[in-house]
Amino acid sequence: MTAMLDARTSMKAICPRRALFDAVQTVGHAVTGRNPLPILTHVLIRTEGDGLRLVATDHELGISCRVANQKGVVDENGVGVAPESSTQVLEHGALTCPARLLTEVLANLPDKDDVAISVDRSHTVRIHCEYSRSDYKILGLPAEDYPQLPEVQEAAAFSIPQVRLRELIRQTQFAVSQDEARAILTGVLVVYEENTVKFVATDTHRLAVKETRVSEGSGGSQRAIVPVRAMNELARLLTDAEGDVRVVISSNQIQFELPGEGDVQIVSRLIEGQFPNFQRVIPTAHQRRLTVEVGALLRAVRRAAIVARENAQRIVFRTNEDKLVLTAESQMVGNAREEIEVENEGGDVEIAFNAKYLLDVLNVIDTEKVHLELTEPLKPGVLRPVSMLDTVDDCDAAVGESYLCVLMPMQIV
Repeated sequence: MTAMLDARTSMKAICPRRALFDAVQTVGHAVTGRNPLPILTHVLIRTEGDGLRLVATDHELGISCRVANQKGVVDENGVGVAPESSTQVLEHGALTCPARLLTEVLANLPDKDDVAISVDRSHTVRIHCEYSRSDYKILGLPAEDYPQLPEVQEAAAFSIPQVRLRELIRQTQFAVSQDEARAILTGVLVVYEENTVKFVATDTHRLAVKETRVSEGSGGSQRAIVPVRAMNELARLLTDAEGDVRVVISSNQIQFELPGEGDVQIVSRLIEGQFPNFQRVIPTAHQRRLTVEVGALLRAVRRAAIVARENAQRIVFRTNEDKLVLTAESQMVGNAREEIEVENEGGDVEIAFNAKYLLDVLNVIDTEKVHLELTEPLKPGVLRPVSMLDTVDDCDAAVGESYLCVLMPMQIV
């Protein structure tokens, strides 16, 4: 990935429009439209063996993927079938092209046609489509001036199924702070230790912690604060397919190598600084525990939030034996009342939470029921999926998973 480009940057290749378009879209999310360096609004395309390698970066986030020769498949009779079209490298070299223009041109060319892409000595990129008789010449920049993605020096590395990695992101990224003044909280803390990895996010009003086992690790331990933008782009590219993602962490960079023929690689700069001691925020004991159905609670909070949004998103929880009553009031709108069944341990309680924060966490809990652990009305509450604690034979327990979300309460007025 870090090999220097040949000074002779002219190139010519033919590739399926769909394959090239998908690759440009994959890497294009690393491009920021208002970058002061013009070349960083471009995508680098270079030949690599019998295929193409696309790279985009803004110096903070870099994404790379490959458009390779498509392999033939075997039909139901066991006969080899060649692909309808495949990438052909006619002349080795490299080019750069404005990401937005290239995306728009490829998006509007015929879906089932091949695209010929080439560059001349003046760095003008030509895109030609024979079927639609389309021919474009777009001003590029010298490919040798495009920055190469950094090589991440391994301090620690591990592999994890991409499905599990996507869950780690989904169940924590919502708690990341949006306050740029506290940059350390605008990322997700990744804690790798031996055979487990933990993702942590907080904005000081809530804390989400997800832990799971890794498939294979280098041993030792490492901590890294990954910008939420990189996590969101990674989640966008992960699928339900089998295969492990290899994660490499250095002192200031992290790299994700995704499975599949596309050979997608994401490199992100880490956020510098010391992440707060999140363990201190997690209550070590509780006096009351409410067990409710996630779906019922989610629907009740969603409805009550219609009124709560006019009063700082405040929803009050009150228990009455086996009933949980949710109320929201607003002088401008009126009031709302919802009642659902609850398993109540430890006596009745009255406490208020932010409706949006409740919805954020309830939307990522996949179990049927959830525990809400409480102590006092002004002390943090903890939400934990039931199956991860209470079912001995649960598959989540088998892979060493755990999840919790700490919510700071609001004053009842």
